[in-house]
Amino acid sequence: MAEEVITFHWADYLVLGVFLVFSALLGAVIGFRDRKKATSKEFLMGGGDMHWIPVALSMQASFLSAIFILSTPVEIYNYGTIYSYLGISYFTAIPIAGYMYLPTFYRLRLISAYEYLEIRFNRTVRLAGAITFCIMVLLYMSVVLYTPAIALAQVTGLPVSFSIVLCGVVCTIYTVLGGMKATIWNDFIQMIVILVGLLVIICLGAEEQNGMNSVWKENEEGGRIIFDEFSPDPTIRTTFWTQTIGGTFVSLTMYASSQTIIQKFLSVKTLKKAQLSIWLATVTSVLFLILVVIVGLIMYAHFADCDPLLTGKVEKTDQMVPLLVMEVMGHLHGLPGLFIATAFSAALSSVSGSVNALAAVTLIDFIRPIYFHYKKHHISEKSSAILSRVLALIFGLITTLMGFVAQFLGDLVLQIALSIFGFVGGPLTALLSLGLFFPFVNSWGALAGLISSLGICSWIAIGAIIAKYPHPILDRSVEGCPVDVVGNESTVTSYFFNSTAMMESTIMPIAGDDGTDVLWIYKVSHMYYGLIAMVIAVVVGIVVSLITGVAKDTDPKLLFSWGDNCCCYCPRSVRDCLKCGAGEPRDEEDESLDGSVEKKEMDASGLDNNGFGEFVTEKHGIEDGHHYEEVDTGQTFRPTNVYDEVAGSNNNKTDASDNVAEKRSSRKSSLSSDEYDKTHF
Repeated sequence: MAEEVITFHWADYLVLGVFLVFSALLGAVIGFRDRKKATSKEFLMGGGDMHWIPVALSMQASFLSAIFILSTPVEIYNYGTIYSYLGISYFTAIPIAGYMYLPTFYRLRLISAYEYLEIRFNRTVRLAGAITFCIMVLLYMSVVLYTPAIALAQVTGLPVSFSIVLCGVVCTIYTVLGGMKATIWNDFIQMIVILVGLLVIICLGAEEQNGMNSVWKENEEGGRIIFDEFSPDPTIRTTFWTQTIGGTFVSLTMYASSQTIIQKFLSVKTLKKAQLSIWLATVTSVLFLILVVIVGLIMYAHFADCDPLLTGKVEKTDQMVPLLVMEVMGHLHGLPGLFIATAFSAALSSVSGSVNALAAVTLIDFIRPIYFHYKKHHISEKSSAILSRVLALIFGLITTLMGFVAQFLGDLVLQIALSIFGFVGGPLTALLSLGLFFPFVNSWGALAGLISSLGICSWIAIGAIIAKYPHPILDRSVEGCPVDVVGNESTVTSYFFNSTAMMESTIMPIAGDDGTDVLWIYKVSHMYYGLIAMVIAVVVGIVVSLITGVAKDTDPKLLFSWGDNCCCYCPRSVRDCLKCGAGEPRDEEDESLDGSVEKKEMDASGLDNNGFGEFVTEKHGIEDGHHYEEVDTGQTFRPTNVYDEVAGSNNNKTDASDNVAEKRSSRKSSLSSDEYDKTHF
């Protein structure tokens, strides 16, 4: 007698439906409440006064996608617990991003992180960085939308295409209506849903196996408990080194150079609180990694003797977790709906943040400079606010369409997702690193580093995906399956695969049957792509800069100061040596980075011409290649060239900051202290 197939109950549809409707309504409510503050800054940055706790969970939610929820347990099932060493990389990469990369962006008060590249180098480098980010996000989002669609199709029988459209439409609605605030608060709620969903499946799954001790014992007997793989061989798919060293560069790509994270980081009121959000994101990232690893252990214990992929219960490995959910708690109507809502939560949180980031980058890095170039004045605030929403709508639709492309990616979803961060995000992180850590690198070196790194890493990653080198997976079995599941006893015996045979049957390499004809570089673990990208970009960037003439007198405000931050107790001569050619600060009145200075509040009339809704000073008022200076009532601005003020203009130009300081001093003398404070931040 065939096994009974458990599918969604009406209560499960109700739970999932309520969750999706609530997500859309929350965006509508936030948009309606803030309709009188409908500025581009409010839409893209949440007004710049978000609380650090929801922002922390929102930052983590940006990359805790359905891929992470559904594919990481499969990784444990196939390759063992060695994957869990990735948690170590969180404690290195995320704080590095929060203390070495993000403070510079916070001080400059930039809506788009890639504006920094124009200030540090030139407009061409800025556009190259912005385009690279857009490519990375669109590729990644296609995979993110596809993964929960597989899950929903597995438990409901609904077409995958319907699930992709459903997720994309709901996410687009609340992002367009509510902007960054809706994104952050929805992320906060969705992270709670994810936590509850994971805990429920862990508790019920462990109970089915008579406790976690039995789960652990089953995994030990099946060879899944692996913590001693320390081989330095880079072609081994998962080792201690791939997860700690390679994982650090993958995580750094997510948190140090992605507009999605930087935009949320800048939405917090002070730097100190923003860095608190980084630490909380680190802790919660490790917590969720532990939870999905446990789900993977429970999944192996459940399917140890009757693998669903071999028996044909599922067609793709990413359907194994939904199958586990239905078999463990399908009789508890409503709980399967909660878990699928968990997968959708992970997808929605990733897509909404990325859609918002794409809208910001397109508006700030492309539309505004083009508009200013032709119109000779900035686009109005009203137009900026409308454009922000239109762009979010467009990118929401594009992302939804990209989800259909992911159907052709096969069973390599997690590998492809992490590869995207490595071969596209890695060069972008390297580009920002050249600007922040190497004062002598010029625009030619930066651009050459980005292009060479992107080209080589793309060749490696795409070649590896096409070649499909068969990294051996651990043994699977159908020995414990009922006879009617696999046919007969002889069939049961034939379904017992060792690791090599299993890989030959599921992921057939294009080269030789055993992968011996695959180029060595294609065998390198995808976790190393970010490291490879960093090394190539830095080496090429430095060499090209030395050949074409190094940058001189780079403004220290645009750099991470090794001497002051890492060697603050060293002699002054040592700290000066570590400046590597950086010039002296151009503005002695610059605010500190210790987080004690809050973002200034606007007065009722404080709208500027660039649409950010605040006056821009020489400390952070860089936009579209121009510096804006207040000249009369606090509402009129005059453009001066940005390169008169910041590093990268290695010509003998007049330092505009001195003129600004003189005019400001003159103006202050003609006003009372209170009047001056009201008109000048």
